[in-house]
Amino acid sequence: MHRIHFIPTPHRGYVLILALVFLGIFFTVAAAYLNFVTISARSARYDIASAQALSIAEAGVDEAIYQLNQDPNYAGEMNTALGSGAYTATVSNVNTNTKRLTVTGSVPNATNPVATKTVTVLANINSSMVSFHYGVQVGVGGANMNNGSEIIGNLFSNGNVSGSGTITGDATVASGTPATSLSGITVNGTAWAHSLSSCTIGGDAFYQSISGCAVGGTQHPGSADVQAVAMPISDAQVSAWEAIATAGGVTAGPYTVSGAKTFGPQEIDGNLTVGIGATLTLSGVVWVRGNVTFANNSGLTVSPTTGNAGAIIIADVPGSEATEGVVTLSNNMTVSGNGSAGSYPMVLSTNSGPTAIAMNNNSNSVILYASRGTISVSNNAGANEVTAYRLSLGNNATITYLSGLQSQSFSNGPGGSWAVVPRTYSISR
Repeated sequence: MHRIHFIPTPHRGYVLILALVFLGIFFTVAAAYLNFVTISARSARYDIASAQALSIAEAGVDEAIYQLNQDPNYAGEMNTALGSGAYTATVSNVNTNTKRLTVTGSVPNATNPVATKTVTVLANINSSMVSFHYGVQVGVGGANMNNGSEIIGNLFSNGNVSGSGTITGDATVASGTPATSLSGITVNGTAWAHSLSSCTIGGDAFYQSISGCAVGGTQHPGSADVQAVAMPISDAQVSAWEAIATAGGVTAGPYTVSGAKTFGPQEIDGNLTVGIGATLTLSGVVWVRGNVTFANNSGLTVSPTTGNAGAIIIADVPGSEATEGVVTLSNNMTVSGNGSAGSYPMVLSTNSGPTAIAMNNNSNSVILYASRGTISVSNNAGANEVTAYRLSLGNNATITYLSGLQSQSFSNGPGGSWAVVPRTYSISR
């Protein structure tokens, strides 16, 4: 019988072991590479989402500033969709004129965010700026425009607009209770009101109801009503201006200007009369605790010391706004700046009666402001901007809006616009 003998081979099985080792190395390297790719992709997605979240948060800050300028009681908003994500804004008071804005941007949402960024800034009442966005802005008292009257610019009203005048820009009538209307007016631009009647509109028309109107553009029946907006200057800003005037000194009234007189900042404790042919020059805020009367052929101007800023005269008797604080700008009165762009005088009255400011025949350009009462601009008179609770434009009266009034500065005191305080911007996750 033959026996088969197996002779052990010293290298038997090494190939399998080596194959397993190399296979293990391959899978380890492949896993590490896959993990690297996954982490890189996740990091890239996060970087993109993080940049988007920061942009959304910064846009939320801009929106919060805008909303504060429309409504000083704005307190923020939750989960507002924007772009590829959403933001939440909160507003807290630091003091009377300063607020802290905290805005968090999230992508794609606040519930399961890939990335979030929080921007915190301080905002305060800008030290010199008031934004007049319209040639005419009126409250719920509305506006009446007589034959030949014209607003060269845009109008925004919280109340009815009627008459037979012309608006060269857009006319927007916000609606409330009851619903508002625009009637009898020629609007060269776009018109937007709950109800349009007997009007001529060169551009588009947005409305709930329409009757007897000629529309040159596209009609948009069933359009949502526009919401009312706040006046550009708050009572707090007026009080701050008055404090600056008082700090400049108090002059006993009644006071009459004869010849030429420069005032400001200054408080006049009583009525102020600028006599026939006399000129009052404003070098700062002038607060009159009484009525203000500019006689025929008198003048109001702005001192060269204010540079390219305007100046303000305020008629206000606290506690007696219904009867006092009336301003009368008489026939042939002249109003002017100091020659620099933007040096407009503003006449402000807190009177809440039927005539807070009366601008009579042939008066010249000025900013008129009476958010509680009526401004009456008589035949052939004119102004650069009018803001009032109610406005009455006489025959051939003209409001000529200047674009610089969107960011008008004044020589003293706070204005009505909220703005970010420089060097208060911070970012966190």
